[in-house]
Amino acid sequence: SEMCIRDRAYANGITLFRAKQYDKAQEQFLDAKKQGYKAASTNYYLGEIAYYQKRYKDAIFYYKSSAKLDDKANYIDTLLLHTAISLENTNDKAQAKLFYETIIKKYPANESAKIAKSKLDGMK
Repeated sequence: SEMCIRDRAYANGITLFRAKQYDKAQEQFLDAKKQGYKAASTNYYLGEIAYYQKRYKDAIFYYKSSAKLDDKANYIDTLLLHTAISLENTNDKAQAKLFYETIIKKYPANESAKIAKSKLDGMK
């Protein structure tokens, strides 16, 4: 059935992503996205793939789409951190700074806050 195909593309995408087979994973997630399947996390994974491939503008685009769809997801602090790093890498320092500060404020106990703090210190 159609549901199975969508499920399968998404599940395959995650498996390939974890194996760092980013190009193949991207194909699967784009398939899932076309089907409108788990749009928030599909966009997140597409963002992660772009991020790890150093396609920072693409990463920012996908992260924004994901956050708009679900800003309470369990990966949101990673999404925000990777958005900030992507912004820094595209020379949008002011925006990056805002993201780092948000992470530190909202997720003080998380590893992402520690990283954000050291990134922020490095910017000064």
